[in-house]
Amino acid sequence: MFRSLRNCIVSLFGPPLYEGFSQTQENGKWFHVRPDGTPAYEARFDAVGPFSGGLAWVRLDGVEFHIRPDGTPAYKARFERVGSFFEGLAWVRLDGVEFHIRPDGTPAYKARFSRVWRFIGGRAWVEDFSMEKYQINQFGGRVKIK
Repeated sequence: MFRSLRNCIVSLFGPPLYEGFSQTQENGKWFHVRPDGTPAYEARFDAVGPFSGGLAWVRLDGVEFHIRPDGTPAYKARFERVGSFFEGLAWVRLDGVEFHIRPDGTPAYKARFSRVWRFIGGRAWVEDFSMEKYQINQFGGRVKIK
């Protein structure tokens, strides 16, 4: 039901736009297009995510990273997994641990976790290696929940 409803909406109104771009696939490769349907850049990827905070996540040859609207990498680092940017930070997984990065690809803090979630209202849920869940601030400091 959801897929057919989504397809109906897309055919009526076009694909959803995220910061002025939508995702599309051609010949098994993914890329972003402008509202007029023209490609935003020449590069093609194995997977792409929506633009958020001016950057979009992509997967190429088994690694993930973020790109700018022109398709160029936002930084040199490569990760096992990455998420979208929220409140200026994105979660990433590298060598089996998770943390948040800034738009330039540098870590936002020193701590590493078994699992992290996106930031909402200046806080993100994390799970440490003892399976304890709590919230951190954008500097990695533990936040007391009132």
